[in-house]
Amino acid sequence: MRKTLKNMSAIALATMLPLSVLAQSGEDLMESRLGTTDANPAIVDAFERAAREVTPELREKALECWNEGSCDTGTGGEMTVALADGFGENVWRRVTAMEYVQQALTYPEIGRILYSSARGDAAKAISDLRSYVAQGVDVIVIFADHGEALGPTVREAQEAGIQVAVYGGTEVGTAGEDYVANVTEDICELGAAFIDAIEESNPDAQNVVALGGTPGNPLSATVQRCATERTEEIDGLELVAAEDTNWTQEGTFSATSALLSRFDDIDAYISEYADGFRGALRAYESADRPMDFTLSVRTDEQGLFCEWEDSGKSFQIFYASGQNYQSRIALTAAMRAAAGEAVDAHVDVPFAMSPVEEGLCNRELPMEVSVSTLVDEETLKAMFGG
Repeated sequence: MRKTLKNMSAIALATMLPLSVLAQSGEDLMESRLGTTDANPAIVDAFERAAREVTPELREKALECWNEGSCDTGTGGEMTVALADGFGENVWRRVTAMEYVQQALTYPEIGRILYSSARGDAAKAISDLRSYVAQGVDVIVIFADHGEALGPTVREAQEAGIQVAVYGGTEVGTAGEDYVANVTEDICELGAAFIDAIEESNPDAQNVVALGGTPGNPLSATVQRCATERTEEIDGLELVAAEDTNWTQEGTFSATSALLSRFDDIDAYISEYADGFRGALRAYESADRPMDFTLSVRTDEQGLFCEWEDSGKSFQIFYASGQNYQSRIALTAAMRAAAGEAVDAHVDVPFAMSPVEEGLCNRELPMEVSVSTLVDEETLKAMFGG
């Protein structure tokens, strides 16, 4: 675990450059985003495809597919692939959808690309899946916000011969039995890595606060459980409080304000959502408290990093990754299964805790964009009107 604190200065130099410039190989991308080139074959395959040049023609087609929600690729391929998103109406989800589209365009055998968002409605999520089954698509990739409610329909898809892959970690049955694969990072390892980053960067830290998401959500519960287990192995360090934030800036402002009224000193925070933590900064400003803490955070939306620069770098941040590219990996896993190749039921995506460095902030792009996305800068600007 000590190896997770890898200096990732290459990200500051390369992440927001056009994809054709920033990498000559999948290994370059893997090293910069994952901190390793030792990964599951589906990940290696996905990153090799992601490293291909984004030509003007490919970009134009990707934007067409992304804007319209469906498109013919023009390759004459016979396969149809679909992304069923449980909720697609924020910047992270929209970038993740583009990752999927760009990946699909690396396969000449794919002739049609489909996308749908359930807009947070479980009934629509099920209906979207049933529609894809009725259309006889070959592959479905799912961000399964509605979890086990989708299980029966996912099994229907499998019984119809459709290759289904899920990303983001939520289960919809049993991976490897009810569907091909579940793609995610090891969430328990992430919670432990949060604490390692804090302990290594600030050995004098004594108390840690956890900022979770929606009440009772399994992601925050797992992160906090495993973070607590790691603090119990470190003398003098304790996770002293946990607050829900609903993964919003407003919720994080309220939670942090309450914490600052209870604690004279907070040495460190752990959180799953970088953009939400911008609300914590507002709470510190409102309370007129110095920002002298360490933050370990899962995602890497650049807005927090811009505010870190604007603050004079008064606090420390260690981040993992927004992992928008999980949709690429899920598509590649399903395509490998469709080609008759063996695919692991659980595709564990590596990560490395990285210190924030100057240069990650690109004010020409939305503040909610993750610095680790594999979507090139020119495409991102076209997507969001930059």
